Amino acid sequence: MVSTLLTDLRRRHAALPPPLIVFNKSHSGSRLLARALAGQGIFMGAAVNESLDALPLVGLVEHLVERHYPDFAGLWSAADAATADLARLVDARLAAHLATYDRVAAGPWGWKLCEAGYILPFLDFLFPDARFIHLVRDGRDVAFCDHVAPHKPFWRKIYFNTDRIERWRGRPLDNRAYDRRRHVYNALHWRNSVEVGRAYGAMLRQRCREVRYEALCTDFPGTMTELLAFAGVAANPAAIAAAAATVHRRSIGKHRDQSWLRRRQVQALIAPTLASFGYVDGAAPA
Repeated sequence: MVSTLLTDLRRRHAALPPPLIVFNKSHSGSRLLARALAGQGIFMGAAVNESLDALPLVGLVEHLVERHYPDFAGLWSAADAATADLARLVDARLAAHLATYDRVAAGPWGWKLCEAGYILPFLDFLFPDARFIHLVRDGRDVAFCDHVAPHKPFWRKIYFNTDRIERWRGRPLDNRAYDRRRHVYNALHWRNSVEVGRAYGAMLRQRCREVRYEALCTDFPGTMTELLAFAGVAANPAAIAAAAATVHRRSIGKHRDQSWLRRRQVQALIAPTLASFGYVDGAAPA
């Protein structure tokens, strides 16, 4: 049975329209998508960074990942004190995110936050009619976009689904090791992120849409029109055309500029996942 405190929490936010939530592995082009959604009149947050991540919600994701991910079973029956802390955190973080949102007009709203994919079971509970977009980019390209080492418990869960790990294949999980083999750690990060996102997204059935970054770049108008229809938002063709003029394809296939050895190291780690997402049909670096 779900805690009464959690059902009360959901009830408090039931007056809001269902949000549109974008999640992805970092460096997958979500800034482009978030900017385009905002250009369609979707409120994406009062406080965002230069990548348009919803900053007030970072703490909520960290809280849930550190205390509950990957097994959320205990969340629904957690002790009242812990649940009360979570409820207060949700209320505060959503209030900060929606600080300039017009609740009277109640227009479309949502947010973009890469690691939100790891807490989809909770977001699905909180907003049972929410829509989700999982943005996926070729893992070979993402491997050569630097992010962060799995040096803290939160990031170890993001990489490995557990914080009870100190080494991987004999290598430490610290900044020094990351700096030496960034592409390897980035590939590991990508693999887990997209696999978790697809698994959780499948549980949401028709309320989750998986889209490729490459599709945004090669057919921005068509892809955006489909995503807006999925989100239930009327498309603004002029805004789509204006945004399309800023889109380029230069980052697609950037991994080909790397050495054959580095590409082979990445391929060896993520080949099955690449194939499952339709990026390659063989084991050799492309």
